Amino acid sequence: MLLDTDIVVVGGGMAGFAAAMAAVQEGKKVILVEKSNQLGGNATNSNVGTICGAYYRTFKETPTLVGYQFCKDFISELLSLLSDKNKLINYHNGLYVVSYEWLVLVNYLEQQLINTSVQILKNAEITEVKRDGEVISELTINYENQSIVFAPKSIIDCSGNGIVSQLAGLEMISSSSYQAASQVFRVKNVASDNEFSLNMAVKKAMMLLVGKHYWPESFIVLNVIPGSLKKNTVDFKITLPDIITDDVELNKQLAIKGRAYINEIYPFLIKEVDSLKNAEIEMIFPEIGIRVQQRSKGKQILNEDDVLSCNKPNDGIAIGAWPIEEWGADGKLNMKYFKENDGYMIPAGCLQANSVTNLYFGGKNISATTKAIASARVIGICLQTGYAAGKLASCKNEVEKEKMILSLHKELVFGND
Repeated sequence: MLLDTDIVVVGGGMAGFAAAMAAVQEGKKVILVEKSNQLGGNATNSNVGTICGAYYRTFKETPTLVGYQFCKDFISELLSLLSDKNKLINYHNGLYVVSYEWLVLVNYLEQQLINTSVQILKNAEITEVKRDGEVISELTINYENQSIVFAPKSIIDCSGNGIVSQLAGLEMISSSSYQAASQVFRVKNVASDNEFSLNMAVKKAMMLLVGKHYWPESFIVLNVIPGSLKKNTVDFKITLPDIITDDVELNKQLAIKGRAYINEIYPFLIKEVDSLKNAEIEMIFPEIGIRVQQRSKGKQILNEDDVLSCNKPNDGIAIGAWPIEEWGADGKLNMKYFKENDGYMIPAGCLQANSVTNLYFGGKNISATTKAIASARVIGICLQTGYAAGKLASCKNEVEKEKMILSLHKELVFGND
């Protein structure tokens, strides 16, 4: 079965969602391929719990939204759907985040795409990519126990690990290991309405328990996800002590270990924290939160200096307003900041394949060094790069593409006026 379509978006996370919506705005026929059974990527399957990078860092009480009007509308609409008062949180050192409920986010993404002509294929996997010179000519997808072959005009890879580039044999940006992953779990029947006090009690308990049971040091930073304590339920996040690589099977085993860690820790934790005495685990989220993996190499590569110097090239098509954030397997966090009320711009070449003309990137798959992607990987920036990739992939030729880059850059710098 060979099917024609304008654009195939690979990955139904935040970048993939934005890419599909942007391409539909340009009148394109879009197919969105998602490997899991729901949209949202790490934001929902792992329950990241907060949207980072949607606001400029500031020490003022009212932060400023970053990016395209599409991205600003997304944040505003999501905030309007959330019932909790304290949805916008001054998290740390001038960084503002949006606390969300994962099910609300899933439903919002689904409804937005239902209102468009995007065809969504869930539980679908890319199995083969064919190249014809400088063009990807076919994608084979395993869906509902059958192989479907698409001949798209353009492909946008928002998979988070460059799966299209991998299968096409293109050059990747990779490391022997990556940032530590996390595991999130939800607890019900919590006898506390004070998130700060609960978090402090848990940290104190984990410092005691880690030493007593010789658990990995990273378990000490078990913490409450900001804004998640409501109606006697709360979400906890733990940093996993295991090394993340590009080995798919090893990462699957780590997901099993993540659940085992929670089940080992929790019975001891509730004995040490009064407000958790009668609390129970409601759910352990199905996927571990893998922050970074290998990425596709593009025409340009975003680097650490670009980020920290707030570099703003003339072809910038996304604004990064989040610091470089790196988590070690020991649970330690390293943050590198640039000045407040400012950001860097991601060049259009970081979203375009180096040796294939019809392949584009969004989200955690953009062309960036290890340090740079540690900033650009967050949801607020993924929305922007996904949106920009959707617009670029909709262009018929290089002349149209140059005009689109100019238009995207202009909106980021001057707004819609």
